Amino acid sequence: MIDDERPDVEEVVDELDWAYHAELFAVGYIHVLTRAIERGDLDLGICPTAWENTMNAVELAMMDHVNGRMQGPTTITVEDVERMRRLHALGAAALSGGERPTELAQLAFACAASLFGANWRRLAREAEYTLQAFLQGLPPS
Repeated sequence: MIDDERPDVEEVVDELDWAYHAELFAVGYIHVLTRAIERGDLDLGICPTAWENTMNAVELAMMDHVNGRMQGPTTITVEDVERMRRLHALGAAALSGGERPTELAQLAFACAASLFGANWRRLAREAEYTLQAFLQGLPPS
């Protein structure tokens, strides 16, 4: 292997940082969505474009786990990615005013756990606060 073919360390770090933030934002949005649905809120509090972008990003990051390009606190499988894709579609439908199936909450919990394991609820709360600060243009606390 020639040195030019090796990935730049800075590039690898940037990719890992991107993947981590994609997963963190996804679990934050999942938390916001499920809480709003459980409360029966008409406004689910998430911009549909932000949902789409985040869910596409987390699916790519999850495939990096599946393909062995990165590791995390859990072992992510193809089935986990398929579950996330289903959540992506159901969440998009709910955000556009469509159906809010009862399976959405349990599916969301399973998807969040596939990313962060047992700690997902704590991380989801932290991510939600970070997302709110980000969306309001404030520095996260």
